[in-house]
Amino acid sequence: MRIVIATVILAAVVLELPGTHLGAQQTVLIVDIREFSFEPRELIVPADATVRWVNRDDFPHSVIMAGNQPGSSRGTIAPGGEHTVVFRQAGKFTYRCGVHPTMLAEITVSGQ
Repeated sequence: MRIVIATVILAAVVLELPGTHLGAQQTVLIVDIREFSFEPRELIVPADATVRWVNRDDFPHSVIMAGNQPGSSRGTIAPGGEHTVVFRQAGKFTYRCGVHPTMLAEITVSGQ
């Protein structure tokens, strides 16, 4: 139940980004990195959604996508730092922290 609630709350964050055509909106969802975990661990997003990882821990972390999936962070994300990816393609994207490999999570991108 916790996953569903977090997804609904995060999906409600919709921003109009500068430089987009009039009336265009971009969905931005936040994944918190805290206490050596990704919250939420499972996230369902629409195609073309932006996912932003925010490191709220006191230690560096990273986002490493499984296989050849796009979106891995370059290097580590420092405490207070962020990493952002736009997911354009439908599918399931699993990832882990490259510094702490027991930190695992996944993002499911639904079709348009």
